Amino acid sequence: MPRKQGNNTIKRVKISAVAVIVIAGIMAWNSPREPQEEKGLGGVEQSAPEVSPADDNVEVVVSGTIEQLPEIDYTELDKENELTKLMDQRKQELGVSDSLDMIVNSDESFKVGKTTVSMRDILEKSFKTKSKVFEERIKESGEVEPETTAQYGIYVVQPGDNIWNIHFRIIQEYYQARGITVSNKADEPLNQGFSSGIGRLLKFSENMVTIYNLLEKKVTADISLLEPLSKIVVYNMNEVFTLLQEINFDDVDKIRFDGETIWIPAQQPQKKANN
Repeated sequence: MPRKQGNNTIKRVKISAVAVIVIAGIMAWNSPREPQEEKGLGGVEQSAPEVSPADDNVEVVVSGTIEQLPEIDYTELDKENELTKLMDQRKQELGVSDSLDMIVNSDESFKVGKTTVSMRDILEKSFKTKSKVFEERIKESGEVEPETTAQYGIYVVQPGDNIWNIHFRIIQEYYQARGITVSNKADEPLNQGFSSGIGRLLKFSENMVTIYNLLEKKVTADISLLEPLSKIVVYNMNEVFTLLQEINFDDVDKIRFDGETIWIPAQQPQKKANN
């Protein structure tokens, strides 16, 4: 009997051990598994391949800072604020100051009094008036493809202003920024009664600007005031400066203008100094 009981005891121990092993195996199978690194050839462990941003169905997050420009409001220009700093910076880069009130990019809008107008609207209407086509590229998605941004000078017409004096102030500031003083009488006729070079340049400049009626929101041909803040003069700064850069101020009185076409003397190449 003792031996038989001992055998039974041994059997019960073996059965219990098998049960423990089975239960442990079941628990291990059902427990969450950590991702295992795959082994390549030679048993070398290889990490999971990195996902390229170009892979499909992968969301790529791009972070950056968007510069928030202040609203371009003419009535705020007499105050010390971010708008004033922005306008002063743009004017300084172009070499002008008081001759223009604002420098506005072609993709921006600005406000004068209670009227807000976009440069895009002014340009479209100006092109129609001058029988030109306002072109823009449209993507297949229907979005307008942005063109190179151009800068425009804005002058708000005041009582007593005339287009001649507005142009003259811009020319004076342009040359002053380059160390050349243009006399206040430089636009007056010469002794022989002929127009001065500056006078001819000013007459031609009338064809280079757009006069916009803020109240009626249309391009007009004159700057006679209906009421304060009703008209603005718009300059394409690239066109104005391209013209002025072609002029050697020493030869300015040699400029010829027939009412439509202007002839500017070619600048002579500088002679190289002899060694």
